[in-house]
Amino acid sequence: MSLILDDFLITGRIFEEYVAFFDLDVTAMKNMRVLDCPSGASSFIAEAKARGIKAQGCDILYCYDRDALRVQGEMSIEKIYADTSWMADNNFEFYHSIENHRQYRTSALELFCSDYNTADYWFAELPKLPFRNDSFDLVLSSHLLFVYDDRLDEAFHEASIIEMLRVGQEVRIFPLVDYKNSRMNEKENLSSLVYKIAKKFGGEIVKVDFEFQSGAEYMLRIKQKHLD
Repeated sequence: MSLILDDFLITGRIFEEYVAFFDLDVTAMKNMRVLDCPSGASSFIAEAKARGIKAQGCDILYCYDRDALRVQGEMSIEKIYADTSWMADNNFEFYHSIENHRQYRTSALELFCSDYNTADYWFAELPKLPFRNDSFDLVLSSHLLFVYDDRLDEAFHEASIIEMLRVGQEVRIFPLVDYKNSRMNEKENLSSLVYKIAKKFGGEIVKVDFEFQSGAEYMLRIKQKHLD
């Protein structure tokens, strides 16, 4: 296997973070099929199912078993919070404190590991997904596209979005800034790639009620009907 688990920092988010990231209507979602892509060690799937939402997740890391993911997740959390100086410029309105921020990561990992199974968690490597056309009403994608646009090129972004639109009626992507905030313009602090992708796919840039990383208060919403 060419994928080395030690090369990845495994982190996850809780359901309430997803609601804020993607401006979700939880009541409406109870009638939806939802895909989290990539899902990482998030507890969104477990918590969504507990709320009666039909949710599944996919990730390149799901070729590993529960124990391996738990160990790497715990190591990742320790590494991330060993030095929290990188958080100095972040907005803690949602989290209130670094301690709460860490607790969310820890809770997400625990719930994820408790729920991890082969029926709801699928191995997948974008830009290819193991699902039939229109398998989902909503696809959520956080902290991958645009965040790592220094190593994931424009072609990867386009191919991944096309694939997500193949399997889902609507795609929402968050955040729209890179992890260093290094490629900004003056309008809404977003990179030119965001606007190019939004225009190509008929997407809408939507301000959400969440900001932790500076400028990360927008999501991109794209509906399948705009895809040629």
